Amino acid sequence: MEEKFKYKPEIDFESVDEQNSEKVIQLLEPFKKGILKGVEAHLLNADGLRKYLTSGSISPEFRSETRVKTKDIDDRLMSIVRAYSELETDLQTRNLDTIAHRDYFNYFADSDTEAPKVEYIKLLKSYEHLKEYNNRIKEDWDWLRSFYESIPVNSGNRPILEQILLFKIYPRIELTELTDLYLRRLRLVLKINKEEEKGGKVHARGQYTSLINYSYSSVFLENLESIVGKQEDIEIAKPKTTDPAQDTRDTCIRNPFFLDSRGTELFNQSYLYTMEIKQERVQLDQKKIKRAVYIETHLGAEEAALRQDLIRKFISQAGSKDRISEYIAFLNQYSDFARDTLTLHLSNLKNNEPTIFMYHFGPIYFLKVVMHFMREGRTGFIHRRLKKDQMLRELPLEYLKFTLKDWWDEKIFRATTRQERNSRETFLTISAQVSELWREEQPKIFSIIRREPYLVRAMKLHDVKTLGKFIETEVSYLLYVILLRFLGPDFIYLPVHRKAGSSIS
Repeated sequence: MEEKFKYKPEIDFESVDEQNSEKVIQLLEPFKKGILKGVEAHLLNADGLRKYLTSGSISPEFRSETRVKTKDIDDRLMSIVRAYSELETDLQTRNLDTIAHRDYFNYFADSDTEAPKVEYIKLLKSYEHLKEYNNRIKEDWDWLRSFYESIPVNSGNRPILEQILLFKIYPRIELTELTDLYLRRLRLVLKINKEEEKGGKVHARGQYTSLINYSYSSVFLENLESIVGKQEDIEIAKPKTTDPAQDTRDTCIRNPFFLDSRGTELFNQSYLYTMEIKQERVQLDQKKIKRAVYIETHLGAEEAALRQDLIRKFISQAGSKDRISEYIAFLNQYSDFARDTLTLHLSNLKNNEPTIFMYHFGPIYFLKVVMHFMREGRTGFIHRRLKKDQMLRELPLEYLKFTLKDWWDEKIFRATTRQERNSRETFLTISAQVSELWREEQPKIFSIIRREPYLVRAMKLHDVKTLGKFIETEVSYLLYVILLRFLGPDFIYLPVHRKAGSSIS
């Protein structure tokens, strides 16, 4: 029987419990100086092996035996070298920070970004990038291992195969297994409960807790289990493959005070697809509407031109039993108007794509648009008498949400199929069109920024609030909010336009 080499790891990392802090921290010693430092040996060994294979140490006989795979071998080694370079770029602090701010509202239903949660997203993105990297190079090292192990060992090639396999390839395969342990430990920190791999890309969802400072060193916490809970609470969910025809759910209304239009894919499972309504506030708003002296229900004309007619109309109807139904009819009509105006910005969308665009735009952002239109058009407000000579004018926010819930269910959710809502291709098409809108505006925006010292300073300080207010005035509120929703608050830093002179230095 001819002799061959075979990979036998010194440590079975797969059997190590990631919750065993004492053992894990000891094994993860190579990662204590950072992710890149932990996996740097891949780069060094791949480069070293390339040089070794072209050196005088390789006999003519061995070269002849492996010549048929020379290009494949070099391609694999170069792939490992390139992968490290790409990981290095992905893990740059500025890149992670930009992506975390861009995607913030896909993870958290906050009114503004919070620094600890930004750090959580950055660590989650680091997890995704490292797993993509490890999967990629694992495949390359395994191909090299399989090829060189297939070569029968003899006295002439034994020293060469020892150098290639025992000192170059096997240690790096073992490092990929150690990296898997690191990733499992990081998954515990992030409380990842859903993970998906498509086309070499990893998409993960986890659970944030304020008990952890989400820095790189959190992986090495000795009391990690007591903070995040047992691993049994964490389940890696597979993407659902339910046949759309079997979807019996025909509404996104979970209960009268909660809209949930989330889909089954990672890109449509953020809180932006939900809307929570406060029941007690709805009841209070309803009473205010019934007691209103009058209600503004025009579609955006200046109030000064209509005030007298409106006052006469609604004072005469102040005792009407249909005040609520009349207001709901107006709000539904106004939502139609806001939707039609919003979708005009994406004129290239075909068939049902405008409605799918609205679905991904989300009820929270749409509510912002409706309220902006109402404030600008001075409509939708109710007028109540507080005292004999004092009137109060207000928008009943919670009732707007309560009414929008039913409109959204009928006009958006049920106007799209499950397949359409979960189509990554359609989502990417819409996102690409939004990116194109920004690409068209970016040169003009940058030319103005370069002329204004306060904007140049805001750009350098990453002051997205100041930049956002400026961009909104330049491109219109509607376009700004579309960019904000699909590209994130850091969209001005996205490399969508690379023509000479378009960047700010």
